[in-house]
Amino acid sequence: MFYTLSDIIIIFFKSVEVLIVLRILMSWMPFSRGSDFVNFVRDFTDPVLKPFRVVLHMSPSAGIDLSPIIALFVLSQIEILALNLIRL
Repeated sequence: MFYTLSDIIIIFFKSVEVLIVLRILMSWMPFSRGSDFVNFVRDFTDPVLKPFRVVLHMSPSAGIDLSPIIALFVLSQIEILALNLIRL
């Protein structure tokens, strides 16, 4: 089975989006903080969310973290842009 470049871009961005949504859901539920899965999701999403936290001046101890929502929006826009660029 062969994947086109657009398929790879879609799979990559959707995977990142799913991990960000999982991180949002895990922040609402009492998961064990030391589990391998939780650590994987945090380790993978931290580099994506950190620039948005810096721009929003958010600290991890702040009440509501809007960086995942903004990251999801920006990632979807970057995905659309990348797909349009390769289709030219």
